[in-house]
Amino acid sequence: NIRKKWGFVMKKTLSLMLVLAMLACSSAVLTSCSSSPQKSSTSPAPSSSAYSESAFANLEAVTWRFSTQSGSQTVVGKMANWIADEVATRTDGKFTIEVYTDAILYSDRECIEALAAGSIEAGQGSYGTLSKFADYCNVVSLPYLASSWEELNALCFGDDFAGARELLSDSIQAVGLHPLSFYSTGLRNFSNNVRPVNTMADMAGLKVRVQQNDVYIDTFNALGAYPVPMAASEVLVSLQQGTIDAEENPLDFIYNDGFYEFQQYITRTNHIATFSGYYVSQKAWDALPEEFQEVYTAVTTEACQKIMQQTQEDEEHYRQVLTDAGCEVIDMSEEALAEMQTTCKETVWPKYADKYAEFLAYFE
Repeated sequence: NIRKKWGFVMKKTLSLMLVLAMLACSSAVLTSCSSSPQKSSTSPAPSSSAYSESAFANLEAVTWRFSTQSGSQTVVGKMANWIADEVATRTDGKFTIEVYTDAILYSDRECIEALAAGSIEAGQGSYGTLSKFADYCNVVSLPYLASSWEELNALCFGDDFAGARELLSDSIQAVGLHPLSFYSTGLRNFSNNVRPVNTMADMAGLKVRVQQNDVYIDTFNALGAYPVPMAASEVLVSLQQGTIDAEENPLDFIYNDGFYEFQQYITRTNHIATFSGYYVSQKAWDALPEEFQEVYTAVTTEACQKIMQQTQEDEEHYRQVLTDAGCEVIDMSEEALAEMQTTCKETVWPKYADKYAEFLAYFE
């Protein structure tokens, strides 16, 4: 009997404990649910449109075409695709750009003509070519306008030269283009296959290919060389055949264009800076919503900064590659460089002083 009574008590006790445990769980669940954030009955339903919360939601989609003669695997070619990706991302896909590299659509010159006519919306190219249309842009070809990457960055992006850049922009707009940021792909160097050039005197009489540009011709006449104006497409064959002794370019061009195969000596003369930029058709720009204009301007400015940073970093790489290929890369002494710089500024600059006086005032 005692065992039966004890068993009955134990069953009752276990039942009571089970009920209490169930009540505790229910209470915890209710507490948890009541503390969870609740959606307001007035909250809007999730949007079915990708643009509903975007600043570009009410804008019509726009597609532009972008042309550059630079190769798809070059820094500039890769950056063209980066620009297209960034613009699409920052506008939630409302502003798209079709990229055409390798002169598939136009050469530098043809691109400028097409932009001015409104036949294409956007492009990139050298200021050397642009100066054939906007003559004032040739001022950036003056020798020793800048002599280092620090000075190049100041000219392209620094506040002290904002007025100088505005003068360039005004001249470009006059031919029907809207200019955006511009950048430098580095300082030019002198290469030849006759002798090492350690001083200005060593250039005497060497036949050097130059652009068909009065500033370049005047510069090498002042330095004692014999300038031969020639189209870029003719340089490689002319070096191979010995029609010319020398050429002048940034290190990456000397390698990528194959000039190094016929040029044993490369001297870091840093005589002229190479500039390029992004510009668009003024007609297309005027028709583009302001929201898209702001994005495109910001993206191209960032692209210019990235190109300059990458080009500067690549210089040592190309120096080593050229050395490994058997070229002798020569660094001129400070005295030799100073002699060249003084000669150019005293001989070449005065020829253009009146024409570019307002621009050159920023360099005093």
